[in-house]
Amino acid sequence: MGLEKRSLPMIEWLTTLAENEVLVAGIVFAATAMLIALWMPGVLLPIAASSGAVMNAWIAAGVVSLGALVGSLVIFATTRRIAKDRVPARIAAYLERFESRLQSRGAWMVLGLRLVGTPHFLVSSASALTPMRASSFSLATLAGTMPAILMAALAGSAV
Repeated sequence: MGLEKRSLPMIEWLTTLAENEVLVAGIVFAATAMLIALWMPGVLLPIAASSGAVMNAWIAAGVVSLGALVGSLVIFATTRRIAKDRVPARIAAYLERFESRLQSRGAWMVLGLRLVGTPHFLVSSASALTPMRASSFSLATLAGTMPAILMAALAGSAV
């Protein structure tokens, strides 16, 4: 009986939280960005599905996509800042051979890798070591992750 009295305010608080879609969207955005930025593989689709279950699937897909973009950009910027000058000569020589191709087709490569589900930290880190612009990386990341996120959010909303 004492446990029920203590848990009642928590249940009321959780129901109030769930009714505020803006707050839920903010929490989902922050959680997605943080988990992607911390190199956690395999979290994107479960987050999209669960957020689709608690809010509108289209809003959930947008929020999760933007969170994934922010997390990917954190990895991209951090890797570029820290590792760009510290890349071993062996890898640098390999990248130099493909530099012209990566400059012109790098966004297409990112798009393809995102569409097939390559882990975010691998694509983001590898892209940061190339001469690709952050804006091209961002557009390719959004375009490549949106279909899977939207499908997961729609599946979550059907529950």
